[in-house]
Amino acid sequence: MPSFSNPFKRRKATPGGEPDLWLRCPGCSELLFKKSLEKGLRVCTSCGHHFRVPARERIAQLVDEGSFAELDASLVSLDPIVFTDSKPYPERAATARKLTGERDAAIRGTASIGGIEVSLVVMDFFFMGGSMGSVVGEKVARAAELATERRLPLLIVSASGGARMQEGTYALMQLPKTLAAIARLKSSGGTFISLLTDPTTGGTIASFGALGDLNVAEPNALIGFSGARVSAGTIGDELPAGFQRSEFLLETGFIDAIVARGNLRPWIIRALSLLQPLPAPAVPLYQQINIPGVGLIGGVVTGVAQGAGTMIGSVLAPVASAATRVANRADQILENQRDRHLAPELGPHLEEEEAWSHVRRARDPERPRTAEFLEALNADFVELRGDRRAGDDGAIVAGIARIDGRRIVVVGTQKGRDTESNIRRGFGMPHPEGYRKAMRAFELAERLHLPVLTLVDTPGAHPGPESEQRGIAEAIAASISRMTELRTPIVTVITGEGGSGGALAIAAGDRVYALEHAYYSVISPEGCAAILFRTSEKAPAAARALRITAPEQVALGVVDGIILEPETLSAESTVTLARAIWETASAAFDELESMKDLNELLTARYARYRAFGAFDEAPIKKKGITGAIRSLFGLDRDLVGAGVGDDWIDEIERDSAGA
Repeated sequence: MPSFSNPFKRRKATPGGEPDLWLRCPGCSELLFKKSLEKGLRVCTSCGHHFRVPARERIAQLVDEGSFAELDASLVSLDPIVFTDSKPYPERAATARKLTGERDAAIRGTASIGGIEVSLVVMDFFFMGGSMGSVVGEKVARAAELATERRLPLLIVSASGGARMQEGTYALMQLPKTLAAIARLKSSGGTFISLLTDPTTGGTIASFGALGDLNVAEPNALIGFSGARVSAGTIGDELPAGFQRSEFLLETGFIDAIVARGNLRPWIIRALSLLQPLPAPAVPLYQQINIPGVGLIGGVVTGVAQGAGTMIGSVLAPVASAATRVANRADQILENQRDRHLAPELGPHLEEEEAWSHVRRARDPERPRTAEFLEALNADFVELRGDRRAGDDGAIVAGIARIDGRRIVVVGTQKGRDTESNIRRGFGMPHPEGYRKAMRAFELAERLHLPVLTLVDTPGAHPGPESEQRGIAEAIAASISRMTELRTPIVTVITGEGGSGGALAIAAGDRVYALEHAYYSVISPEGCAAILFRTSEKAPAAARALRITAPEQVALGVVDGIILEPETLSAESTVTLARAIWETASAAFDELESMKDLNELLTARYARYRAFGAFDEAPIKKKGITGAIRSLFGLDRDLVGAGVGDDWIDEIERDSAGA
C-alpha cells in the first residue's frame, strides 16, 4: 500500500541545536529546502510530487485574497459511543487539536474564487487522518444547505482516510446525511465541484467525494474505497501499477480531470464560470419542521436522532415516528439551554464475549437470507437481473414481490450455503453491478408507487480491484443518494452483518430494524482491531468498543427496533422469523403510507439522517501575543507539517480499510 507517512512531521534538532530545514522527496529522493517547497505550493520542482497541504493553506491557495469567512469554527465532536482503544477518543481528539490548531478535520465557510462566491468545505488530513465524524458531516451538510438557500456553487476539497471509527455508526450515518443535503442542492439546480486530493478513501469517496458535477483530482492522489492491502488480499497477488491513483480513476471514467496544484485555481475559476445556472424559479421547499432551540437550516431540521422502543410480542417496535422522535430530542436540547447535538445516554459497554457472540451468530452460515425469507413467505416474486450496463451480481437479489396480497419491491443481499454458491454470490459482498441493479429496482418502485423492503446481511462491499475499476465508491454513493430522495416508503431490516458503507448502500430507510443478533458497524471488528488495536486478534475488544450490537444501535437511534430470533435455526423457525420480519415491515409501511403526502415522507427521511451527530459549540480561546506570533510565522505547526502525531500516522499507514 502506498505510504501515508508524513514527511513534515517533527524531527530531532541537529547537534548544533538548529531544526532540520531539509527533507527528502518521496517521489524522487531529491533533498528539498522546506522554505522553498512552501513557496512552491508544496510541489517538488524535480519530479512534481504533490505533498499534502493543511486545510488553511489550501484555502489560501484557492480563494481570492481576504474573501474567506469561516463558519461554524467552534464545533467540536463529542464522544457518542464512549470509545477507547489505546487511549480514549476525547484524549485522541484533544491531541489532534493541540497539534494542528484546528477543532476538527474540516473547515467550512464562504469565499470568492475569481470573483464568484462559493460555499466551501476543505478537509484537513493532518487532523486524525481527515476522518469524517459528526463535525465534518455537519459542516458538509450545512455547506450544501447554504449553497441551496443562496444559490451558491459548492466546492468540497477532500483529504480523508474515511469515516471516523471512534464515532461508530454515528460516523457511518454522515454518509446519508451529507448525500441527502447534496441531493437537495442538485435538485434545486445547484452545482457541486469535488476536488479530490491525496488521500481520499473509504466513506469519504463513497459519499460526497464521488458525486460532484465535476470531479477533479491532483496528480497521483490516492483515491479508492477499500484499503490497497485488502484489495491485494482478494486476488492473492500484487495490484496493477497505479491502482487507486487519480490517473487510474481518470482512465476508468470516475473523475473529469487531473490538474496540477499550480493550475487548480484557474481551472476552478473557469469551471465555476461555466457551471453558473441561468435564472430559475424559486427553489421548491420541502415541508418544514421547526425545532425549538435549533430551528431550521435550509428548510430542514437539525437535532439528534434518539431511539425509543417497547416490546410488543416478538418485536421491539418504535414508539413514535421519526418526526416525533426528533421533536422529543429537541425538547431535551431546549432543556439544556444550549444549541448543540448531545451524545446519547448509553449504558455501560457489553462484555467482550457478549458483544462477540452477536458477531458470531450474525455470521452463522446457516442463517437465512433474502431468498430464504421470500421462500418462507411464499412470495410471488419476479426477479430483476443485471444493471443494464455491465452484468449481474449474485450478491444482490432484487425484484417485485407480492406477499399477503401486498405488492412491494424487495432488494437484499444474498450469501451462499457452500463454497460453490458463495463464490457465485460473492460471499454476500456486492460489486458495483449489484448496487446499480438495486437502483434499477428503486426507480421501478418509485414509478409503480410501490414500497421498498431491503434486507441486509453483508460484511461489506466487494473489495477487489475489479470493483474499484468499475466504480464501487461511486455506486455506493449513488445508491445512498438515490434512497434519500426516493419518493416511496423504504423499510430496512439488518438480518445479519451490517458491514459499513456496503450495507448502508441499501439501508438508508425511513425505518430501520435489526434482528436480535445482527450487528451494524462503521468498520468490521477485525479491521478496527488491526488499525487501532494493532492486531486483528483484538476483534472482540473492537466489537465491544464500537457498540455494534442491535440493542446498542437502538440506544443510539440508528436502529428503530429489534425483531427477536428463535433459539435455533430450522426450516420451521425460518418461517416464524420471516413472518415476524414481514409483520414488522408491513406495519411500518402502513404508518409511512398514512403520511399526507410525499413531501412529508421525504422531509421526515431527511430529518432522520440530518439529525445524526454528536457535537458541541465550544468557545474559541483568543490567542495571546505569543500564540499570535507563533501563528504568524507558522511556528505552531512546524511548517504545517506536524499536524498528525506519529501514533496516528502509524495507524493510518496500517491501512485505510473499509470505513
